[in-house]
Amino acid sequence: MVQQPGSEKIIVGSRALANVMTLAKRVAPTDCTILITGESGTGKELVARTVHESSAHANGVFAPLNVAAIPENLLESYLFGHERGAFTGAEKSRDGVFRSAEGGTLFLDEIGELPLTVQPKLLRVLELKEILPVGSDTPLRVDTRLVVATDRDLKQMVADSSFREDLFYRMNVINIHIPPLRERTEEIPALIDYYIERWSKEFSRPRMSLHSDTRQYLLNHEWLGNVRELAHVMERAVLLSEGDTLMPSDLPDDLVDSTPSPTEDLGNAVDAFKRRHIVNVLDSVEYHRETAAKVLGISAATLYRYIDSYDLQGYGHQPDVT
Repeated sequence: MVQQPGSEKIIVGSRALANVMTLAKRVAPTDCTILITGESGTGKELVARTVHESSAHANGVFAPLNVAAIPENLLESYLFGHERGAFTGAEKSRDGVFRSAEGGTLFLDEIGELPLTVQPKLLRVLELKEILPVGSDTPLRVDTRLVVATDRDLKQMVADSSFREDLFYRMNVINIHIPPLRERTEEIPALIDYYIERWSKEFSRPRMSLHSDTRQYLLNHEWLGNVRELAHVMERAVLLSEGDTLMPSDLPDDLVDSTPSPTEDLGNAVDAFKRRHIVNVLDSVEYHRETAAKVLGISAATLYRYIDSYDLQGYGHQPDVT
């Protein structure tokens, strides 16, 4: 099923995502703050748009803002506005995004990047429905729905004292968690077809077909970058394909190299996975083989046998230090 909030489309092809969309629409008519969590590329902004489109603020603007994209010294002014002369260069008063989105929805992505100095000011908005522009002593009432999102573990940030506990609980009235694409793989075929059609139209190409091996590579890939990665892979394939059928050669080399071949037997596929996993662990421990063996849960002797078997003797650049 394709749902279309605004100009974007959400492909609802799994029970998990259907549950996400049901919850989003159920809580949208309320005024409670919504925290959307999930890995990068899972579609948090699309879910936030769905909340907006299903709410009493639907006739207002939907204003997305990536908190991490705004320099820390400008963020407070960007959010809450400032008065003329509030700081060097402030030649005139200016509304912040809370005022600009009045009557609509403000979506703050990467909320985990919000500096500690700004967090109490956001808490004030949530508790009192008012903002205090930089350089002003007069608070201003705002009617702006707030939806926030993060791919970070805010509970751990609270434990580490890098995020305010009171702000976390004030934001986390409703938590909508979007599972990664690898946990809802039944959506992948519909996503593939959607992006083939979308990019074919955008690049004025005939509707491309998909070679069976190409489809298997796409179905077998881990998609650690989630839907965003899949969209970019399909965009590249449609753009670069020289024929009307997308072949494995149209896929990025790193995707093909890291994904079991659709014609590969089980034993070879398992070996390829083991080799790749060992390489990843060696990378993560800076090539210290004794440490890698502990992480892998095997003896050092077993790891050395794998290294010989998978021709990894020269892999890495740091010798073991004992």
